[in-house]
Amino acid sequence: MKKFLSLLLILILFLTACSTTISDQIRYDVPSHKVQHNYQSRDYKSKDNAAVSVKGIQVYFPRAGQDPAPVLANLIKQSHSSCDVAIYSLTNPDIVKALVEAHKRGVNVRVITDRKEAENKVQKHAVNVLLMAGIPIKVNTHPGLMHLKMTVIDGKTATTGSYNYTRAASKENDEMFVVITDPNFVEACQTEFDRMWTDNENFAAVR
Repeated sequence: MKKFLSLLLILILFLTACSTTISDQIRYDVPSHKVQHNYQSRDYKSKDNAAVSVKGIQVYFPRAGQDPAPVLANLIKQSHSSCDVAIYSLTNPDIVKALVEAHKRGVNVRVITDRKEAENKVQKHAVNVLLMAGIPIKVNTHPGLMHLKMTVIDGKTATTGSYNYTRAASKENDEMFVVITDPNFVEACQTEFDRMWTDNENFAAVR
């Protein structure tokens, strides 16, 4: 199992490095001034259609009909104490709504995203929705990208892969989304998120 996890992690890191900014752009079929209405989204019901499901690991491929959005939204909805998100591109209304609802339930929600991505119109709106709900957000101040696609829930479940939290990633792109409950893997993800969150030289709060 440890060898399998190591190989999977290497594959995930490779896929993450290969994703592009252009492929992550979301497309809304409404005028920009009506974007906010998309955040009144439908409520997903649980449906496990993972391509691979072995002990502690589930893998989803969107273009194979395995949309990660409802999977991630449900994980967030089931959170009890904490939900830490480090995501390059965040525009999917259902995921944004799930984060807001989790925060309202008393879950400690924290978000780190990429500085340049946060400046585009759609993601800026998503960021503002989260900020208005009282969710703290940080962006990188270092010259590189904040290119992670990672969520850690309750210190017990971690998600990763090449999948950005956008509709384009769910409907158009070749992506991978992985849910892992292996304690060592989750601890490593939580440790890295905490390191980034407290690194005031390379990350700053969005006001």
